[in-house]
Amino acid sequence: MEFVTYRKYPNQESAIYVVNLLKKNDIANEFIENKSTLDANFSSSLLDEFEVKIAQEDFVKADEIIVKDSEEYLKTLPQDYYLYSFSNEELKEIIEKRDEWNDLDYTLAINLLKSRGVEITEQEILEVKNKRIEELRKPEKRSTIWINVGYCSAILGGFLGFVIGYLLLTQKKTLPNGERIFAHTLEDRKHGKKILYFGMFFFMFYIFYYFVV
Repeated sequence: MEFVTYRKYPNQESAIYVVNLLKKNDIANEFIENKSTLDANFSSSLLDEFEVKIAQEDFVKADEIIVKDSEEYLKTLPQDYYLYSFSNEELKEIIEKRDEWNDLDYTLAINLLKSRGVEITEQEILEVKNKRIEELRKPEKRSTIWINVGYCSAILGGFLGFVIGYLLLTQKKTLPNGERIFAHTLEDRKHGKKILYFGMFFFMFYIFYYFVV
């Protein structure tokens, strides 16, 4: 079974809570702690990231479980919670861009709209979700600057060329439905492949020139 990233959290407590919630509902998952690799003098716990991975086919079920769980906490929110001051349009935007908000805010946005007489049906939520997925499916805007930097670095035998070429060629992103797609356009991935090859060629060339010639 292949696991893909379902949620990322800035603190361990939130991630562990979701891990246990998913286990309780028979959803297999994987917890990954991404510690900062910066020097200890510069590193901060704010740079750490805690990742929860599940199977793609479990995304819909996991969403339903977490939304239902979030509803239990709505009554405990203080009256000055910032979402209460949001307009209907702002609340609708939270629903449209669920991937940019936490589960509690998403659930609260739906409930606030309902309390204001704006009914959001399951069909409408599904349509909004599908529309958002199609928007996120579009590749990243062309990275002209990074492509040029990659070529220059590769020709000079720099390690940065390897990194840029590799990322352009292989980098993927996970959609809200669990689907994994390439983050860059086919044309940019072709550039990434060339940069990678150029980097390897010139690196070996400079090694040969330095030690042999």
